[in-house]
Amino acid sequence: MRRVTSDRSKIVATMVVAIFFLFFWINGPLLNSLDLNFVQDENLEIVKPVLISDDPIQLNSYVNTVDEVVTSGDGFNMVLDEAEEVTQSSGLLMDEHQVQSSEYGDELLANARKFYGNNVSYELKQTEDFYYVSIEGGSENLFYFQSKGLSDDIKGYSGPINVGLYISESGFLVKMVHVASKETMSYLRKIAKTHYYTQYENLDLTEEHTLDGISGATISSKAMASITSDLVSKIHPEPLADYIDRMGVSDFETRAELNWIWIPQIVLILFLFLYAFQKKWRKSKRFVLLTTIVCMLYIGFYLNDSFTYITFLHPFIGTSLSSFMGLYALFVLLGAIWGKNTYCKYICPYGNVQRLQLKIWKGATRKFPISNKWIKRIRFFVLIVLISGILAGFRNLSHLEPFPYIFGFEIQSIWYFGFAVFALLINWIYPLIWCRLLCPTGSVLDTISAIVEKQPKKSKNEHVRRVYTVKHE
Repeated sequence: MRRVTSDRSKIVATMVVAIFFLFFWINGPLLNSLDLNFVQDENLEIVKPVLISDDPIQLNSYVNTVDEVVTSGDGFNMVLDEAEEVTQSSGLLMDEHQVQSSEYGDELLANARKFYGNNVSYELKQTEDFYYVSIEGGSENLFYFQSKGLSDDIKGYSGPINVGLYISESGFLVKMVHVASKETMSYLRKIAKTHYYTQYENLDLTEEHTLDGISGATISSKAMASITSDLVSKIHPEPLADYIDRMGVSDFETRAELNWIWIPQIVLILFLFLYAFQKKWRKSKRFVLLTTIVCMLYIGFYLNDSFTYITFLHPFIGTSLSSFMGLYALFVLLGAIWGKNTYCKYICPYGNVQRLQLKIWKGATRKFPISNKWIKRIRFFVLIVLISGILAGFRNLSHLEPFPYIFGFEIQSIWYFGFAVFALLINWIYPLIWCRLLCPTGSVLDTISAIVEKQPKKSKNEHVRRVYTVKHE
């Protein structure tokens, strides 16, 4: 009876996981229907220019007059009467003397120069809705825009990514640059070492483009491609006013997709899970050690593709998952349901580093002074605090994971790297103390395993009947 009840719970849990998995794989994150970011984002107010004139005529949303006809000029640049004094903005752009100086405008101007060079002239300009930089003096005039405050609803691993775009007058994306973000530095360095950024050079704004995503930094690379598409869709009518009608710029889109290499990579991970899950062949110490080394070197150092509790949260905070990470998450969940947390026992690279560390030298091991019952309670409390903070908008909390700092050699983030190293050092005193006391991912998976394995309490009468039967026999 116990086994039947347990299997029934596992089947129900598997069906629930499968439904959620398929839903988010098909529909993507709940970006438009659910907003859990409670921290007010002031970027939009910083980016949006402020008119400095008190004249109600000039405050009339940059309206132009041609003879006595009023037009908003959407998609067009209307020509003003020569006899009329130009006291308003020309076209959809403000006059140069009307540009309102701001901290964001100064930052934009500095970044435009930083990522392009000093052999051309830069001028800060603005429309009604945003600042931009006009670049002249090269082979062709360019415009520089940034996504900060305009495309913040598209998020990477740790929140919005500020990218800069250089767009030519002839309708080409000349260059895309990463300006700033809270992404893990090891992921950004991995992207920078590849051809990822060069794929954006001289893209026609009238076409769709599929780019190579970067395995190990999939979320960040896919997010930058989506942000690029979104930003172009918001800035192309102004100041590139005639492109939308003349060139069809609205067809522009960039997508970053993993190439076929991700398929053998996920297949190998599947085999690791299957070996860890199966019970037909005895797991000898030699093969367990081999699995430990493979997971540590392949998933940890080579792929550097960490699976954490944050992966479960991504669909709820506007971050898209790749097929690779989605299947990886599915394997982990099924391992928690059917294998009593297969991931933590055999697959997790950081856990395997700690186990290998103890095999090499056991150190001065001691018993932790807190009972296992309270250890689990503390770990669950840590999980609730982190999840609540991240859903409330404090995405920096997602960095409280030692994985990327050990396997990505993330020494620039000195505090996080120091914390990850400290967790390894204390492992020689209190074995696997990170996994047992602090790991939020382990808390999620152990909780799932406990729920599906939980047996219904026996009634008093059932216990009496069983005792009586044994005595009678």
